[in-house]
Amino acid sequence: MAKLPEIASLWIGGELSWLEQLCLKSFADQGHHITLYSYAPIPNLPKGVHAGDASEIFPADPMYRHAITGSPAIHADLWRLHLLKNTNKIWVDCDVLCYQPFDYDKEHVFGWEKHNLVCNAVLGLPKDSPALDSLMSFFDDEYAIGRWLKPHQQAALEAERDAGRPVHMTQQDWGFTGPKAVTWFLNQSGEIEHAQKAEAFFAVTFKDRNHFIISRHNPEEKFTDKTRGVHLWARRLKPRLRDDENNKPRRGSFLDRMLKQHEIDPKDAPIQPKTTKLFGSSDDPRFRAILAIEALKGDEPVAQLAKNNNVEPHEIREWRTTLVRNAQKLFQEQRS
Repeated sequence: MAKLPEIASLWIGGELSWLEQLCLKSFADQGHHITLYSYAPIPNLPKGVHAGDASEIFPADPMYRHAITGSPAIHADLWRLHLLKNTNKIWVDCDVLCYQPFDYDKEHVFGWEKHNLVCNAVLGLPKDSPALDSLMSFFDDEYAIGRWLKPHQQAALEAERDAGRPVHMTQQDWGFTGPKAVTWFLNQSGEIEHAQKAEAFFAVTFKDRNHFIISRHNPEEKFTDKTRGVHLWARRLKPRLRDDENNKPRRGSFLDRMLKQHEIDPKDAPIQPKTTKLFGSSDDPRFRAILAIEALKGDEPVAQLAKNNNVEPHEIREWRTTLVRNAQKLFQEQRS
């Protein structure tokens, strides 16, 4: 059997939760050499997972964080491009579980999440990939305007640029450097032809993510012999596990079986409470809007959201009410 490709991921934060431990260890258990890169030591790496210095791939300074949410996802998007350019490793997000070995004999490894969108949670490209070169060149200009954006979004950014106020990538809409950008450049280079069907990594959709943790569902019914990885959609699955499921999947569920198979105990690395701290002030309309959305989602009490972001609870409730009251009008204007 040919040697399996090496796998790599990046972690920006403190300790891992059991969900990340499970996903990372699943690659080691399936025979892959997997490296988790970080800018600081991680105290609870699971057995078989190697530690790597993230600064050897891409520096931590500056740390590219979304201007409002503070998320380092932009930095991770840029980091993975440099990983692909400088190594022969396949990138996976820390919430991708290895269901079967990634026994590919090709360097293009990615798949459709849904119609017309490749998800970069799994991404392998050859070093001489035209799409990879174009992505890296494009994001060298931190004020670049994406041609994959909607016409009205491009027009607004062009107007700001022409007025002498170019919008930095960290201040653009969420996800600017993510899957839509990757999909656009893969289309431009023709490498999109290598995209695998959703069954390869995204057999279970975002909408059905809770099927992983509820015993009456069996996600494996959707898997095929082409299924290699399973994206667990941790950004939304972890709050459900933490707040509603006593920090573990239900007995007999898919994730419960995977935990037993890979010998991970949730009690040893619980999912920590969420703390939403945004980078902004109440003078910024986007700051108010995002806090209103967080309040609507209900993942965190309004009082805690207010405390974390140095505003009053009644302000968040007012912004939430304003958002709901004006939502219909906003969407009607968007259609017109």
